[in-house]
This record gives sequence, C-alpha cells and structure tokens, in this order.
Amino acid sequence: MPIDYAGAAVGTAFGELFALVKDVVKTIAAFRGQLKKIEGTLSTIHPIINDIDEYNKRLDRPKEMGQIKKLLDEGKELVNGCLRIHPLNLCKKYTQSNKLTEFEAAVRGEFQIYMPLLATRNTAEILVQMEKMRRELKLIRSGQASDVRGLGALGNLTIPEAPDFIVGSEVEASLRKLKGQLLQEGVSVIVVTAPGGCGKTTLLMKLCHDVDIEGKFKDNIMFVRVSKKPNLPDIVQKMIQHKGFSVPMIETEDAAVQYLQQLLIEIGQNPVLLVLDDVWTEWERVLEKFVFKKIKDYKIVVTSRYEFPRYGHVHRLNPLTHGEALELFRRSVTVDDRSIDAPDDALLDEIVKRCKGLPLALTVIAKSLQGKDRPFWEKKLLEWSEGQFRLDSDIDILECLKKSLDDLDGDPSRKERFMDLSSFPEDRKIPATALIDIWVELYKLDFEGVRAITELCELVSRNLATLVVTRRDSSDDDDKYYGSHYAMLHDLLRELAIKECNRGEVEKRERLILELTGNNFPDWWSEQKQQPLNARLASISTDRTFSAPWPNLVMPAAEALVLNFQTNTQTKTYALPEFIGNSHKLKALIVTNYSFFPAELGNFHVIGSNLKRIRLERVTVPLLSMGNLCLHSLQKLSLFMCDISQASTSNGPTISDAMPNLLELEIDYCNDLVTIQDDICQINCLRKLSITNCHNFSTLPEQIGQLVSIEVVRLNSCTNLSRLPNSVGSLKKLISLNISDCMSLSTLPDEIGQLTNLERINMRGCLSLSELPRSIVKLRNLRKVVCDKGKDIMWGPLKKSLNSLKIILSEEKEDNLDWLRD
Repeated sequence: MPIDYAGAAVGTAFGELFALVKDVVKTIAAFRGQLKKIEGTLSTIHPIINDIDEYNKRLDRPKEMGQIKKLLDEGKELVNGCLRIHPLNLCKKYTQSNKLTEFEAAVRGEFQIYMPLLATRNTAEILVQMEKMRRELKLIRSGQASDVRGLGALGNLTIPEAPDFIVGSEVEASLRKLKGQLLQEGVSVIVVTAPGGCGKTTLLMKLCHDVDIEGKFKDNIMFVRVSKKPNLPDIVQKMIQHKGFSVPMIETEDAAVQYLQQLLIEIGQNPVLLVLDDVWTEWERVLEKFVFKKIKDYKIVVTSRYEFPRYGHVHRLNPLTHGEALELFRRSVTVDDRSIDAPDDALLDEIVKRCKGLPLALTVIAKSLQGKDRPFWEKKLLEWSEGQFRLDSDIDILECLKKSLDDLDGDPSRKERFMDLSSFPEDRKIPATALIDIWVELYKLDFEGVRAITELCELVSRNLATLVVTRRDSSDDDDKYYGSHYAMLHDLLRELAIKECNRGEVEKRERLILELTGNNFPDWWSEQKQQPLNARLASISTDRTFSAPWPNLVMPAAEALVLNFQTNTQTKTYALPEFIGNSHKLKALIVTNYSFFPAELGNFHVIGSNLKRIRLERVTVPLLSMGNLCLHSLQKLSLFMCDISQASTSNGPTISDAMPNLLELEIDYCNDLVTIQDDICQINCLRKLSITNCHNFSTLPEQIGQLVSIEVVRLNSCTNLSRLPNSVGSLKKLISLNISDCMSLSTLPDEIGQLTNLERINMRGCLSLSELPRSIVKLRNLRKVVCDKGKDIMWGPLKKSLNSLKIILSEEKEDNLDWLRD
C-alpha cells in the first residue's frame, strides 16, 4: 500500500520556508519589516516543529499536521511572490504587505492554539503506548505474550523465593563463606553438599537474593533444578531461552556445549552465576561440560548429596544444632500463629533428638503432631523407638518421614493423594488442574475441584508438598479457577511416595509408577504371560531415547492414566499406547510432553469413549481431528501450550458431535489459535469456556450466543482480541466474565446490558477500553468489578443505582515466574 505523503513532511516544508524568508529578507528591502517579524516567529517555532513532526510519524499519523503543512506551503508561495513585485508598484506592495502581516498572525495563532493541544495529545498517546509496551514486556517476561517455547519466555530460570524464616547459625556462616567465594576471582565451581533434607536449596535461594550477589551478577543468575537423568541439551536450551535468544534444536551433548559457550560469549564480560540444584552422581561426567575456565567471572554452584571432590571447593552444610532444631520444631508445630507447647519439654526434646537436626524431617514430623494430645505424641515416639529410628542415611530419613504418613487425621485417602503426587516427574511443577482431573475421578470429588484444592492445601500445610501460585487474580476465588496453581515435591518426599506405591506385588498395587529408560521395559511387562493389573492410577514416563512400540498392558481397573514423555529431534511423534483403548474404566487421561519443543501426538484413535477428562500439554494436535472421535462421556478438555491446527474441513464430523456432553473447555497458551470453530458453539451443555494467554486469538464467533448454558467465560491475556460479538447478550446464564489484560479490546457491545445474571466482571489491564455502553445500567445482578485505578469512574452510573456493587481497584503485583522453569 503506497504511503500518503500529503502531510508527512512538515519539517521539510518548514525548513524550506525558514530558509526562503532568511534569504529574501536580505535582498528585498520593501518587505523587510514584515519578513523580519515572520523570521522571528519561525525562529521561536523551529526547535519543536521537527520533534512534533517526528512523533506524528512514529504514531503513524502523517495527516495530523496536514493543516500546518498547507499553511507553510502558502507561506512559501507568498514569500516567493515578494520577488516578483516591481519596486514602483505601490498598490501590489501594499496588498502584499498586508498578506505577509496576516500570514505571520495566522502562523502565530495556529501554533499558539493548535500545536499545544496536538503536543499534549501526542504526549498522552505516547504515554499510553509506553504503558502498553511496559505491560506487554511484563507479559513477555512472564511467558504470557509471544511463544513461551521460543523467544521471549524470559524468567524461566529465575531464582525461587526463599522462606522468610531460616533457622541456624550454620546457615549464616555458610552464606558468608559462599558469598565471599562468589565475589572473589578465581573460584569457578563450588559444591554445596549435605544429606537430603538439610536445606541446601533453601541456602542457595537465600544466597542468590543477597543484595551483593544480585548487584554483581544482576540479570545473569540462572537457577536450574536438574533431574536424576542428565539432559544437557534441555538445560542449555532453557538458558538460551532465559536470555531471550532464539532457541535452536540441539541434538547432542557436544552441540549443547558449543551453544553454551557461545551463549556465555554473547552475554559478554558481565558476570554469570549458574546454580545447578540437586545434582546426582550420574552427573559427574556431565558436570565438567559446564566449566569454561577461560571465561572470566563465570561461576557455578552445585548442590548435591554427593561431594564431587575433584572440583576442590566443597562446602559441607551441617545439620542444625539441638537448640536450633528445637526452635524450628516449635515454630513448625504452632497453630494459627499461636505458640504451642509440647505435652512436656522432655517429650519434645526426645522427638527432636531423633530428627538429627534435619530441617525437612523436623518440619514434616512437627506438622504431623500439630494439635495432637500427649497420648498421640507418646504413641509416635514409641513407634519410632520400636523401629530403632535413627537418621544416619537417606533410608533412615525416608523411614522417619514415613512415620508421619501413617496417620493423617485418620483419613487414609489423604495418604493416597500424597502418593498420587509421585505420578509426575522429579523436580517438575505439578499443575493443580491435572491433580483435580485425577482426584475428581479417583475419589469422586466435586466437579469444580474445590475439594481437591482443599486436600492439596492440607498436604502443603503438613510440609508434604509446596504450593506455587504463579498469578494471583482477584477473581480466581470466585470462578474456581486454578490454572495458576502448581504443587511440587521435595526429592526425598517423592522417593518416599514412590517407595510406598511400590509395596507388594505389581499385580496388586493400587498405583503403577513406571519410569522407563530407553526401550527397557520391566521383565514382568515384556513377558507374554501377563497378569491383569489392579492399579487404579498408572503413571508411565519415557525419556528422549524411547522409540519402541508399546507392549500390551492389561489394566481393567485403571481410572486415571498419566503419560509423561520427552522426544528428540529424530522422533518428534509420540504415539499413544494401544492399551488405552482396552482400559474401559479409564476416566482421566493426562499427557505431558516435557521436551522443549512440541511433539506430534499419534494414535489419537485409541482414546476411549468412557473418558471424562483429557489434559494435553505441549503437543501438536489438530483440534478439528477430534471430530472423528467418539467422546460422548467427555466433560472437560484442557489444551495447554499445544499447537492446534486451524485448517477447516467441510461436511466432516464436528466437535459438537464428537463431544456433545462437554461441560468445560480450557485452551491456555496455544499461540496458533486465532478463533474457535463455529461448531463448538453448538455444544449446548457447555458451562465454562476458558481461552487464556492465546496472543493470536482475535475473534470469538458470532455463534457464541448459542451457548445457552454457559456460566463462565475467561478470555484473560488474549492481547489481540479487539471486540466481543454482539451475540454475547444472548448468554443469559453467564455469571462471570474475565477480559483482564485484553489490551486491544477498545469497546464492549451494547448488548452487554442483556447479561442480566452477570455477577462478576474482571477488566483489569484493558488499556484501550475507555468507555462503557450505556446499557451497563441494566446489569442489576452485578456484584463485583475488578478494574485498574482510574477505570472505576466508568461504572459510576451503575454504582449510583446499585449499592451492592463492589469495585476492586487492581494493585499491580509481580507475577511469580517460577513455573516457567519447567
């Protein structure tokens, strides 16, 4: 499209006029007085005219200065006319002098009135643009804008927050020593070693947040939790991603080393601190590949249960002293911030001694005793004594922790749910939504997952898990949305959970937890005479080297299946196992790709018709191809960070035919999603539609009004969404609408007033939304509005007539980006 230059070059026109006036004033004496006055006016304008012209170009408004340019062009013609008037033609000289006087007055008047208004408006526009860019940059850094798998997913190796309270003089001494080593030259690798549960990770969190360490390394601190199996290419890809560079395909460890060295060179002379947390002995051969001694101020800190003595600088973290252990135990056994005394000091003292100063053991056991009476404490101490309980090895620690599981408020299912957490890979964040999908089916909890979250919080309160909330939205508690909640297990606790799951014969276990290396299947699986398995929950994890076809697996009792996998650059397709189709009781299917790039999902046809919940993560799956399936029992479909084909098929099977009883559809971080298919709007029973963080999503179909049962619509952080269709007014059952951070949304349809049952609306971060339709006064059931400061004035008309309306002004808070480490 050709550019219209009609008003684009105001600065050029001004320069030509200014030069002409200065030239003519020297040669034509007859008009010198008027021309001098014009020259003075132009001299005053000169410093700002080019800047304002440039701002208009940047704001893509070349015609904004059209009126000014027209006036300047007339001035050039007028000044040139002075050269054509004969000195003796007094009549023309008089007329021309008047015209010059009028022109000078017009220029002065134009700039005194029009230009300040234009400059003020442009300044406001630029500030709005800057605010929008700032929010977009924040979203990019949190992985909510641009592809979080490629460029822009900044913050994925950010330092986790350390606990507010840390006990121990040993910790303070260790912090001082490690800080001194990191601030001096010459030390490249430091190993912090201690038994499991001693607080190595906590120590490093505290160290990395030290003001002097942050001051030296600034944005070049990368905190990597490693798994037991070395995966150097994956870690290097995450480091490249963290620094905002385009992420390459890395096939081998040698290639990863070359990319790592290049990354450090790209960072330049700035100091770099790399933390490798929880390194196993299997890493010894890989660890040296991270070391580049010729790169100045590049430091590596390793935490491990093993010493790696070849690296020389080994720091041993000792357990707490008895006094410090008592202090931590007393703090952990308190209820509601009220100090609780043990039944007597001698009993407390004996229990603390048996924990051998290990913070993890102390906190977990304290929580298990919290609020209990003396007989319960004595019973536990007796059990530990009979087992000759001591803590001299990891096995002893596990046995200690097991004691705290034996009685969780007399609710055996709580212990079961703790063991369910081991279904997910080591050192990975566990999405709360995935746990909800499993627990709702296994334990017949409420569909919304409120009880499941309550149970997860109970495990967290007992220090059996950690809860990470990546984004706290003030409306989340209203529409029961837990997409920002993640759980995480300490390695020792995960080992304990797996150990508990693996008790007894394989055929009789309630849980089947399998971690396959390459194509090595356990003997019992590969044998032809295979007995049916009794497991209700099965979790199968494969690594990058897995390629064999799946052997058959008979699981007639399985109700939930978790598949965790990785792919390499050669095998980009992951085939679902055929035995899924024969597991007729299967209700929940969780499929997660832990590779850096998405993988093609094959064998989709094996998905059974009895499934009620499906969650897919980091896979390429044509949404339309699901129309070929028979999923008449499916109630919830979740697609997270998936590539969804947008190609349409004519006269083919529709999604509404394939899953007519779908109640909830969640699509999150699917960046190729532009719109949803019209036939989704024909699923009459759909209650929740959640399309979030899909930054290319631009339109909702007009048929959205056909969703007569819809109660919740979430569109938050769809930054390219510019409008809502008029048909939203037909959503008579809609209770909650979330359009937060839809930065391109500039208007709401007038039909919004027809949402007579709407109770909540979140419009935080809607920068372009400056006014609301008058029909908002009809929203008589609206009880809660979340918006930015200054936007609340738009709700004034409704506020006057609706005393029960609560307007919450959003306070911008930094999101916790810890989840992006996965």
